[in-house]
Amino acid sequence: MLDRTKAPETYEIDAITLQVAEVTNLSNGARMHVIKSETQPVVRLDFVFKAGKWFENKTGVSDLAAKMLLEGSLNHSAKQIADKIAFYGASFDNNHGYDRTEFTLYCLAKYVEELLPLVLDVLQNPVFPEEEYNLLKKRTIQNIKVQRQKNSYLATHSFTKQLFGEQHPYVFGFDEEDLESLTKEGLQQFYKSRYITQELEVFACGAIDDTMQRYLEREIQHLSIQPSKASYTSSQKEETAKATEKTNLVFVEDSLQSSIRMGKLFPHISHSDHLQLLVLNEVFGGYFGSRLMRNIREDKGYTYGIYSVISPKEQNSLFYIGTDVGYAVTDNTIEEIVKEIKILQQEEIPEEELSTVKNYMLGKFLNDINTIFDQCDRYKRIVLYDLPQNYYNNFVTTIRTATSAELLKLANQYLLEEDLYTAVAGRKS
Repeated sequence: MLDRTKAPETYEIDAITLQVAEVTNLSNGARMHVIKSETQPVVRLDFVFKAGKWFENKTGVSDLAAKMLLEGSLNHSAKQIADKIAFYGASFDNNHGYDRTEFTLYCLAKYVEELLPLVLDVLQNPVFPEEEYNLLKKRTIQNIKVQRQKNSYLATHSFTKQLFGEQHPYVFGFDEEDLESLTKEGLQQFYKSRYITQELEVFACGAIDDTMQRYLEREIQHLSIQPSKASYTSSQKEETAKATEKTNLVFVEDSLQSSIRMGKLFPHISHSDHLQLLVLNEVFGGYFGSRLMRNIREDKGYTYGIYSVISPKEQNSLFYIGTDVGYAVTDNTIEEIVKEIKILQQEEIPEEELSTVKNYMLGKFLNDINTIFDQCDRYKRIVLYDLPQNYYNNFVTTIRTATSAELLKLANQYLLEEDLYTAVAGRKS
């Protein structure tokens, strides 16, 4: 019988084991990655194209092009697509990103053969119907107008413009005039040039047996999307001029709050310092017990929440701090953020605090790879960011072995106050 008077035993996490994918190079040039699990009768299919903002020649074209694929194909109207997906209790949607665009199907394993032909039709035979395009464009512009009423949107938009330059593809959000200038023909040309099966990565995970795997390989290799002969190169790949001023205020009259964004570029996810920087960031502002939360939320009462994030992209990584505060304490909040950075640069993190952070990070990581879909997401990152297969074991080892002295050195190398950009949307005291 279980003795409830004794706490359960705890164990050190030395290494982790993720499901290994079977990789097949299909005859159409695409690669298919299969991760099998019979725990639940569900399948997820991700079709990932090199068609994100990085490849645009006009801001917004990749976002609207991805959405238009769900607005009708040669064989299905938008309503028929939605109705069939709903009939089988499935989900089919797109996720447009800075570097990639992906289309994801979730469904019961027994319905894969009913739904995969629909998905392939959507990907290969979009018709970009005029009426749906006009409605989508109008709806998107209206959504942008709503978002631009929010200080958090304005602050992040301004901050990324400062950091990357006005026309860089990693700038967050849109200006309304960007979308006004788009045309349906521009979206079609982007699709024809960037949705290419030779660059397609397909990730299949879930209840996939050998028969289904052969079916997926047979059907997906019939997908054939060839690049158009017309050249279509991104005019935004070159780094554009950054802001000369390190601080920018987007004034919002009568606003009672201000949104603050501070940060800088960090090394690429493959850099040797990246994993230790994740530990440093966690101490600083990465979780609810972080130093920023203890100081600015719990001690000063300036905000309900404040965080710091390292956001990896395929070309670099972005480090930023974000919070919303009453406008009267805007300057005070920025001063406290800088104060916490200086403490990281001057004093080693106490062992007890560092141990707490390490245990939190390891526990959260184990929770985040709990399902086969979670594990597929981690594997997908390894593929798309071209990371070594032992990346997550290195991640665990780094968390366990990072020292206060090493983190102190990194704080002095990467968190110099003069390198930080700051954007505020709202009012300042």
